[in-house]
Order: sequence, then structure tokens, then C-alpha cells
Amino acid sequence: MRRSPSWLPDGRGEWALLAALAACYPASLVLPAAWAREGGPLESLQVMVLCAGCVLALLMYVRSRPARVAMLALWVAPVWLLLAGRELSWGRAWLPDHSSAADTMAGMALWFEPLVRPAAAVLLAALLISAVYHRIDGPLRAAFARRVPWVVLIVMLAGAMGSTCAEGHMSCHLDRVIPSAQAFEELCELLAYVALCMAQHVLFMHQMPPKRIPGIVRAPAVAPEEVG
Repeated sequence: MRRSPSWLPDGRGEWALLAALAACYPASLVLPAAWAREGGPLESLQVMVLCAGCVLALLMYVRSRPARVAMLALWVAPVWLLLAGRELSWGRAWLPDHSSAADTMAGMALWFEPLVRPAAAVLLAALLISAVYHRIDGPLRAAFARRVPWVVLIVMLAGAMGSTCAEGHMSCHLDRVIPSAQAFEELCELLAYVALCMAQHVLFMHQMPPKRIPGIVRAPAVAPEEVG
């Protein structure tokens, strides 16, 4: 029987997400400013979460083949890598003295930088075509029919909006209001990525094929012996 979606947190993970969302602003006030710089600890944590999401998607692909959800897992993996590349500024974060001066930044342009946007556009177009061809919306609808992780989705949206507003976009200039806007932005972005990883976990767990228990073999049906 189909259960109605619940808005209440399910498990300690979702309660922890809510607590982390409430702690973003207080934590931004006490964290060192160096933690929020480009290539700093917060951005490094974001990249680690994104790489973990990619690895989990690939593991799900290997484990669930040839189930339909395997194609969804394979489809998601490049998206994680695109997000990680964006956080690393496509390699700029690894270069020394990347925050010293504007002319220094201009001289640090990587040789492949002109190819980044066209390659990302081609990859996104290929992913869109693949999503339509393989109908990856099927596993999504099947998972959300059992339970919609509302708390995870709301925290993910709140984190993305908090990060965007802290950057001064969407006509919401939090960067002019709060004293630690950069740290708040990075914390919100980190939380959004963690929530996205949890949403992927919920989706994959609902679509996980049942494990085969070794050593248990169903015996063939035995016909009753004829009475001689």
C-alpha cells in the first residue's frame, strides 16, 4: 500500500541537516576569515563532498546493473564532476597566489580555460539527450512515490538560496548586511552539497535491487511419487 509523503524528518541525518542549517550564520561569525577564501578549508570540504557523491553514484551503477536505476547513477556521476570543477574554478584554485592581484589572475589563465564552457555545454546536452532516451525519470518517480525527502530538499534549496544571496545575487545583498558574508556563503554551499548527496542516497536506497543471499538455493518442486 502506498504511503502518503511525510514532512517530518526521518532519522538522525535529517535532524542533523536542520541543525546545521540553523548553525550556518552563527558559525560564520566565529570561523576564521581564511577558511572562506578560494581554495580554503570550506571549499576543500565542498570538493570532497562532491567527489564522494560521484564515487557513490559510480558504485551504485556497478552494483545495480542491469537495473534501470543504473543508468540514472551513471547519468548523475558527471554532474558531480562538473560541480567539483566549478568549485575548483577549473584548476585556478590549485595555482599559487590566486588572490593577490587582478593582473596576476589575468596571467594565470589555464591553457584549457577557453574549452571549459563549450565542453560543459556539450556534456550537458549529451546528458539531456541520454536522460530522455533512457527515461531516467522512472526511478525518480518510483522513489518519490514511496517517500519524498522533504526536509533534505528544503535544506538543499535553503542552502542554495543562502549562498546566492550572500554573493549579492537575486537582488538580495546579504553581503552588505552581514559581516561574514563570504563564510556564510561557503557554509550554505557546503550544506547544500551535503543535502544533495543525502537526496541521492535516499533515491538510490529506494531503488537498490535486493541482495542475493549466498548458500540459499531454492529446491526444485518434487513431484509426488506414484503409488505402486
